[in-house]
Amino acid sequence: MTTKALNFPQYRRYLNGRNYFCFHSLDSFEEIRGMGSKWLMETHIVKILPDRNLVHDLLFDYEGIAEVIDAETYESIRNSVEKFNH
Repeated sequence: MTTKALNFPQYRRYLNGRNYFCFHSLDSFEEIRGMGSKWLMETHIVKILPDRNLVHDLLFDYEGIAEVIDAETYESIRNSVEKFNH
C-alpha cells in the first residue's frame, strides 16, 4: 500500500471527464458526476472498504484512470453545476 503524505484538499478528474473529485481528507470527499445531460454533486463519508479502495486508487494509483486537476478547474465545474441545478 502506498503511503505518501498528502496535503488536502486534493483534486482529481476521471480521464473521461465525467467525474470530478475534491478530497477533503482520507475519510471524506465530494464528487461531481455527469449523467447524460445532468450533473450531480454528492458528499461522501468513507466508512466501508470499497470506498476506502476508491479513495486510495484516486489519490495514489490514479494513473490510467484519472488525472490531477487544480482547485480552479474543480471550482469552475462546481460553480457551473450549482448554477445549472438552481
